[in-house]
Amino acid sequence: MRVPAVWLVCLAVLLAGSSASADYYFYSVADDDFRGDNDTLWAALEPYPEWDASHAVLRDNWDADDAVRTDGRDSVYDDLEWYADNLNGGDVFLFAYWGHGGWTAGDSYYPDEGSTAQPQGNDPAPADPAPYQYDEFFGYSGSTYYMWDDDLTNALADFDEFVEVVVISGACHAGGWVGGSHDLQTSTPATDDGLYALLAVPEQGTSIGVKEFGETYYELLLCTALSNTVSAYMCMSDWYAAAMGYGATHSYTFKMAWDSSPQPYYFWPGEGWVPTTYEETYHTDHWGWEESYLQLRPEDYSWLSAEVDFYMCTPEPATAGLLVIGLLGLRSFMRRRRA
Repeated sequence: MRVPAVWLVCLAVLLAGSSASADYYFYSVADDDFRGDNDTLWAALEPYPEWDASHAVLRDNWDADDAVRTDGRDSVYDDLEWYADNLNGGDVFLFAYWGHGGWTAGDSYYPDEGSTAQPQGNDPAPADPAPYQYDEFFGYSGSTYYMWDDDLTNALADFDEFVEVVVISGACHAGGWVGGSHDLQTSTPATDDGLYALLAVPEQGTSIGVKEFGETYYELLLCTALSNTVSAYMCMSDWYAAAMGYGATHSYTFKMAWDSSPQPYYFWPGEGWVPTTYEETYHTDHWGWEESYLQLRPEDYSWLSAEVDFYMCTPEPATAGLLVIGLLGLRSFMRRRRA
């Protein structure tokens, strides 16, 4: 029996529209000068049926860690432990952090972390030669304790197998969250091939935020690129690739200290960028590449080895239904024309 092509299209639409059977959890923490980024990313995802507001938690100026595990959900670490206890295999968990990060403190728990292989080959030379002596940390300026990047690995240790985890960090030095002996690539989701770590900058790099006229908070460039590239039927890898392309083709106009007048600066270089001799040279107060780009390309410092490329966004059920109705109407019209 031949199946009319229109029915195959309808079936494909319905199947794609039902791909959101797993629960999707959005957990975003924004601190200090970057508190608007929570709302920006959530506003981009909320229109899609996967991202139900009942599974969204947005924290502003939230304690990174209070070192107490019996006083409820009052820190980032406690929140992550709650998700570990309550999410099931097949669920999707997105954790975004928008705030300050550092790398100038020694980690006594994992002292070998300074041996991380970062930075990657296309970085300009860092201020201190590798291997680095210190480890990365992040958190609200008013936190009881900052969180080490290693604490993320510990907090993710109890996640069920097959929970898909997306970690997005706009913090300075976030590229150092992978590469060390106890970093994110050793976490339970990573060893289960279920981790996407989208990190804004290399280990020795500074993440850039922009404040438009009249705005209160800086918006980190990674947040801008991700928020402006969400679309229907987009898988995780599609979304990140689109965001990287957005940053390579969009610019802000600034007057830097070395400029005679305002100049357009792209968010970051394009794919496959290799710095010229001038770009990889330090010129009095800036690297040569900083005359064209605001920061380096996040994709080069992220962890994108998850084997399951899941849908991030599908259309609203009503949208899918209208498409099916339209296709059925077209089929009926064509049958009448043939008659």
